[in-house]
Amino acid sequence: MSDPIGGNGGVGQNASYGTASATATSPPPQRPKRPLGAVITSAIDGTRTLVRKQVELAKIEMTEAVAVRAKGAGMFAGAGVMAPGSVALALVLPAWAANLIVAAVFVAIASVLALVGRNAIRNAPTTPEQSQETLKEDARWARQQIAK
Repeated sequence: MSDPIGGNGGVGQNASYGTASATATSPPPQRPKRPLGAVITSAIDGTRTLVRKQVELAKIEMTEAVAVRAKGAGMFAGAGVMAPGSVALALVLPAWAANLIVAAVFVAIASVLALVGRNAIRNAPTTPEQSQETLKEDARWARQQIAK
């Protein structure tokens, strides 16, 4: 009966207890080189995945940009609704009082909304910057993979 650990089953003076011998000085085995076909297949699969992820990221970034612009446009619309509100209040109050008191408040609110809306539209991202940066990183990765 042979012992898979080695030795004589742990019996007697020459018993082996599964400990390694003193030959741990040999270098680790070298990783075998991959065949060219495997490298090309791996690169193609990696490229497909990267392209899919880049398209996904660009869609997300563009959706966010559209949302920011829509918010700005909504604020412009709010400004357009608020400005003629003073005219409607002139029907209830005397014209001079409505124009003097309420119009000033509505014009101030409309101005603030217009400024906030304009800033939101100006500061909205125009290009998917994160996608562009990750594309550059992907190109560096692909060059490294091909160089291996």
